[in-house]
Amino acid sequence: MITAKDIARELNLSQPTVSRILNGDEGHRAAQATRERVWEAAQRLGYQPNAVARSLRLGRTDIIGVHTSHNYDVRNDFLGAIVGALQCACAERHLDIMLHSGLYGSLAETMYGKLRDGRVDGLILHSSAGDPLAELLRESALPVVAVADALPGFAAVTCDDAGGMKGLVDLLWSRGHRKFVFLAPQENLPSVEKRRRVFEVELRNRGAKAQDRVIKRLDFENSAPVAAELRAQGPLAVCCWNDKTAYNLLHECHLQGIQVPQELAIAGFDGLRDEKLPARLLVTVRCPWDEVAMQALGVLVQLIESRGESGKGAINKEICLPVSVLDGDTI
Repeated sequence: MITAKDIARELNLSQPTVSRILNGDEGHRAAQATRERVWEAAQRLGYQPNAVARSLRLGRTDIIGVHTSHNYDVRNDFLGAIVGALQCACAERHLDIMLHSGLYGSLAETMYGKLRDGRVDGLILHSSAGDPLAELLRESALPVVAVADALPGFAAVTCDDAGGMKGLVDLLWSRGHRKFVFLAPQENLPSVEKRRRVFEVELRNRGAKAQDRVIKRLDFENSAPVAAELRAQGPLAVCCWNDKTAYNLLHECHLQGIQVPQELAIAGFDGLRDEKLPARLLVTVRCPWDEVAMQALGVLVQLIESRGESGKGAINKEICLPVSVLDGDTI
């Protein structure tokens, strides 16, 4: 294996000079001609940098971890939006991304060991309240930023879930709807619980009776099985906790011949409209997921760079970004 020492001998240069050039040290006072000679020789001799050795020397890998504790993969619109935006933001900072899978019930201790073994400098985390992995990470020194769902003890970048749900209720009420159902997952997601609370308070303040502002829990995004039940209670305005849940319900309504919005008015949340279904324009709340990802990375880089400093705690705060209601034809 060709080393920096071999290149230094080939060019009659000092090994420290060659090493600093190969490591991209722009602050080193080496002439441009010298830098070009080093890189030419490295290419000609087949030099391959040792990433492990470099990481040990610098104390960082320049790799950002991304972990979701839910059974998502990158085909999920939400996770795809976050990861895609992070890829672009990391590229600008010359960082790489490593996805950590929480699929199929991986043990929290197992995942924690992988996240804490030094392969990532910090972590972008999407999880739920009470997640055992989050509890372990909270006590660790690994820099972590939560996205979408704020978690105690972590910096977080979220969207205005309360404002979004208020705007959605305002729109539905203005269209004459007076009977409502909120479809929520069984999991305790802080963002969804904020939406649920606002849903109940806003409708109660408008005089809606308890039986006309129902919360129904689902197996995550699986709304299809409740379509017939909702139809029997209709006409209803159905507020879905995310767009995937809304689209699943729309699809089932199509299969069962349930008229939307006449029998069931359907609204989502996230702003991740499915462009493959141009016949229906889902009413939803647009969340700026690209901006969430970019700001989360910025905060994470700050935490990484300030690791061990007394001022780190000042960065552990929540940034909440504004949302907007997108009108459509499903209500």
